[in-house]
Amino acid sequence: MKKLLAFIFLSILIAACGPEKQQEEIGDDGKAKAEKTRAKSSLPDAAGERGEIVIVMNKKKFDGKLGEAIKEVFHENVPGLTRPEPMFTIRVIEPFEFNRIFRLASNLIYIVSYEGNSAADRWLQGTFSESSKEKIFNDPELFMQTSEDQYAKGQKVLQLFGKDDTTLIKNLKANKQIVQNFFNIAEKERLAKSLRMSSASRLVLKKVNDKLGINIKIPAGYELAKIEDDFMWVRALPPVGPSKNLIVYSKPYESQDEFETDNIVKLRNEIGKKYIYGDPANEESFMITETKYMKPVFRNINFNNQYTVETRGAWKTNNFSVGGTFISYTFTDEASGRLFYIEGFVIHPSEDHRELIREMESLLTTFRVS
Repeated sequence: MKKLLAFIFLSILIAACGPEKQQEEIGDDGKAKAEKTRAKSSLPDAAGERGEIVIVMNKKKFDGKLGEAIKEVFHENVPGLTRPEPMFTIRVIEPFEFNRIFRLASNLIYIVSYEGNSAADRWLQGTFSESSKEKIFNDPELFMQTSEDQYAKGQKVLQLFGKDDTTLIKNLKANKQIVQNFFNIAEKERLAKSLRMSSASRLVLKKVNDKLGINIKIPAGYELAKIEDDFMWVRALPPVGPSKNLIVYSKPYESQDEFETDNIVKLRNEIGKKYIYGDPANEESFMITETKYMKPVFRNINFNNQYTVETRGAWKTNNFSVGGTFISYTFTDEASGRLFYIEGFVIHPSEDHRELIREMESLLTTFRVS
């Protein structure tokens, strides 16, 4: 009898504190479309730490195989950092814990499996209509649905579902990058909006544009460290906190060999030795790429509709006075026939670099040739 009363109390609590049941039709606009028409002005702004995701699910399942699969997706280490850092910070809660604070999360996930009969499982299963449930059971490859602004402006919502835990785990493993990219892109878009320019940084950009014929977002607080006909270096040097740096270098494009990974590292080291000093008072102090204790990580991507090699890794000065991490893009501009190397690098000893590098990545994506 006591167990029955406890269960009834938990069910009432979930109904009172959980999110509104969506009853969304998978692959159908339905009420989801009506929800989107709600005036955004009536919603509060999404909140939360950068890179944080709130996951609503059965916590017991998070301690099992399903949780292991979720960790493989969201706790995968960010490549190219000097120490292990997960791609995202996750907070796992059950429906009865889903209060107003969690509802405002910038990134929100519901994990729904039709295997399980706990109060949390039944509540999560109840967020889909019977027709949606039928689609989930009939199509085992159907596993995710996205939406936005459910409870707050700027909020990204992901529903991950399956007819049972095994099917959902299989789809998570097979589509890990798709799931990661949904929130990676969302984080970069938020950063792009939050990093505002000032009148001073606009003047810096004008000098860069006039000299190099390029555009790139230069946030408030950045100053011009160096500019040449083929190179620019802007940086933020606060009295306390991380140093953030953006560099752009261009040269006449010669051959496809310039995209070989060894040649990219060679080019980077040439740029560092020529332009990036570690100590203004010491001409023999310059930037080099760390390759002995940590190899750079390379990836082919599409950047501005151009074949591009993304490089992530660690850097240091040749006299080991300082170091940090970087992300760069190497590509050609067909109109001008030039090879571009653009990079964001940071200095923040003994501190996490994940969000700093994400910020650098967000700024690099604003690059355009005038």
